[in-house]
Amino acid sequence: MNKLDKTQEGQTLLDDGNNYTSLEDPMAGATFQKVKQIVEELHQGSFIDEMTVKWLSQTPNPPRIPVFYTLTKIHKPTPVGRPIVAGNDGPTERISSFVDSLLQPIAKSQKSYLKDTTDFINFIERRNLPGDVFLVSLDVTSLYTNIPQEEGINTVCKAYQTFYGENTPIPTQSLRRILKLILQENSFEFNGKNYLQTHGTAMGTKMAVAFANIFMSAVETEILNLSKTKPLEWKRYIDDIFSLWKTDRKEIDEFIALANRHHLSIKFTAEISDKEINFLDTTVYKGERFHTQGILDIRIHFKPTETFQYTHFSHKGLIKGKALRLLRTISSAKSFYENIYNFKKRLRARRHPHKLIEKTPLRLNLSNGSQFCKRTMKCERKFCLSLPRTTLLCRTLKTF
Repeated sequence: MNKLDKTQEGQTLLDDGNNYTSLEDPMAGATFQKVKQIVEELHQGSFIDEMTVKWLSQTPNPPRIPVFYTLTKIHKPTPVGRPIVAGNDGPTERISSFVDSLLQPIAKSQKSYLKDTTDFINFIERRNLPGDVFLVSLDVTSLYTNIPQEEGINTVCKAYQTFYGENTPIPTQSLRRILKLILQENSFEFNGKNYLQTHGTAMGTKMAVAFANIFMSAVETEILNLSKTKPLEWKRYIDDIFSLWKTDRKEIDEFIALANRHHLSIKFTAEISDKEINFLDTTVYKGERFHTQGILDIRIHFKPTETFQYTHFSHKGLIKGKALRLLRTISSAKSFYENIYNFKKRLRARRHPHKLIEKTPLRLNLSNGSQFCKRTMKCERKFCLSLPRTTLLCRTLKTF
């Protein structure tokens, strides 16, 4: 895409009157003054100390006007732009980081919470399943821009009050005022014009992920409580959901239909399989280990748009990092060796020196039969891991 295409992509989003409105003048300065007032009130009430006030007050005066841009999802069948507001040195940048520190513990306490791919893999490794289990992934359509602002604020404030009880770090009413500033005064500049977001969460602000996580936790809890059929497991990474079902396909379809009827703006797309499914950057499937131990196998998933354009070989951390990612993500020895072979081929195609790739041979002693790699921090410490500067991968697993 060229500059004209990107400008048109952004303008198309901003012309949606349901989510954005144009402004005659920037409002960043007025928002900044409101933030300063709240900070002063919190300090006077002894809810924040001098160091916090000093940090929150480091926003330039006048603040920088946030800038709108799009990240194009080129892996989608029809490429679409994801709206982002870059608020560096903007009026709510620091207060948003402060709110994030209050909301993160709440988000992480949710039953369905997944931190990252490693957390997901550890979850899979711990679960023994029946042979007829269905694998289901759901994706929330444009989650951030579809969270109603007032409803989202009410949901998060309720969760905040429940989580902290009588020991809230700052008054719930103060949190509500800050959230209103971050969401309802999310103004920015694009192509020489000023706009205000009127619906949805401000993508690009620090607290957006925790805010969306807490909101989605409330929505999914309501849906699961309404459903007669319950999943064996339900895990979520922000807007990506992985679930396991011991039921028939018809009841899963009925659940998805229920989920899509439940909320006015939160909608789901789903993939259902009794064999394998993609989730985050993994493919989870019923492999050899599943048929012998009831534990799903995992391999790395590359999107169709992946071109494997590795950086120059002088970046010595590349080989180590990529090899470790393969090792930690893949549960099958056969699949791991295939991926290492392909990795080496791609390195050669990118003109990485043959000696650098082949200097240290791959050593991998498998233990415990078909179980390829145990992925807990405790087990990591048991492994003897040797990765010299020029090593592709050299790893010896101790016998448990």
